[in-house]
Formats: sequence, structure tokens, C-alpha cells
Amino acid sequence: MTRWIMRALFAAGCVLLPACSGSAVRPDPPADAPRAPDAQALFARALAAQQAGERDRAEALWKQVIAAAPEHAAPHTNLGIVYRTSGRLEDAIHEYETAIRLDPADAVTYHNLGLAQRARGAWTDAERAYLRALELRPQQVETHYNLAILYELFLDRPEDALTEYRAVLSLGGPEADAVGQWIRTLERRLALREPAVSGAP
Repeated sequence: MTRWIMRALFAAGCVLLPACSGSAVRPDPPADAPRAPDAQALFARALAAQQAGERDRAEALWKQVIAAAPEHAAPHTNLGIVYRTSGRLEDAIHEYETAIRLDPADAVTYHNLGLAQRARGAWTDAERAYLRALELRPQQVETHYNLAILYELFLDRPEDALTEYRAVLSLGGPEADAVGQWIRTLERRLALREPAVSGAP
């Protein structure tokens, strides 16, 4: 299996990362959860359905939560995750953008927006979303990880990829052995790009 394919599989496997593609988002901070009793119960049921992989049921329940508590961002983010993991990228982006309008300081939603933009091939938009997520939460390791993949595999910016991979390691991110190998590979690539030092004056 080529290095490129391996890296793409790690990127697609972002479901394993806490703030990433397939993981339902709990409100951050917890006060973001809908406070009306009915909405709270719906929220819990929707979260359980999403975590169980019951996408159709989760979608229906998130829509009910949104109807009951339209001022809260987290249900939109979670509905966006359901859409994105179902391949409905435009619907996902719409929900993430709605969540951001409701809570412009939500780094997790910007991260998920970046995932959706990358999946639709809008790499500059993905970079913009990831960078905004890191402005809001510089220690968000999953964003460094996915930004590194974006730079290396899609934008051909190995120097920037190297910076992000190093951040992943320094923050104790996932797949440390693999990331360390990718760093060494990139360092060798960049060393080969450097012009030979001439002895001429």
C-alpha cells in the first residue's frame, strides 16, 4: 500500500478522533445544551442514536431538537455530522454554517466544516476552516492532524505539513508512530529539494 493511500486512510479514519467526523458533539461548554426539559430529553435521545450509528433516527431527532431549541448551536453541528458521514456534504456545510452563526467561537464546528470542505474538494475553504478552529483552540490536536494531511496530500505544501505533524506529536496526538514516520519522510523530501552548496565565491 502506498504512503499516499495510507495517509488518505488515516484521514478518512478521523471517526476515531474525539472532535472529528463521526463522533457526536457534546455541547462545549455544557451550558450550550438546550435547557427546556423536552429539548434536553430529545437531545439525549438524538445523541444516543448518533453514537449508535442510527443515522436516520438521529437525523429525525436532531431536527426535533432544533425545532425545540433553535437558538442552540450543538444540534446543528451534530446534524451536520450525520449529513457529512452520509455523504450529504452540502447539507452538512449548511448545518455547520448555521451552528457557527449561532456560536462563532465553536472550534469543533469549524473543524467539522473543514472536514466537509475537504471532502468536497474545496481545499482552500477547508484550510480556512481549520485555521479558524486553531485560532479559537490552538491545542485542538485533531485539527493540526487534518490540516497536516491537507497540506501534504492536497495542497503540496510539505513545509506546512511538517509544522502541523510536529504539532500533533507535541500535543500527544493519535498515530504517533505513523506521524513520526511521515515527519521523517517529509524531512528527507525537503532535504533533497535544497540546492547543493557551491564552493564558488
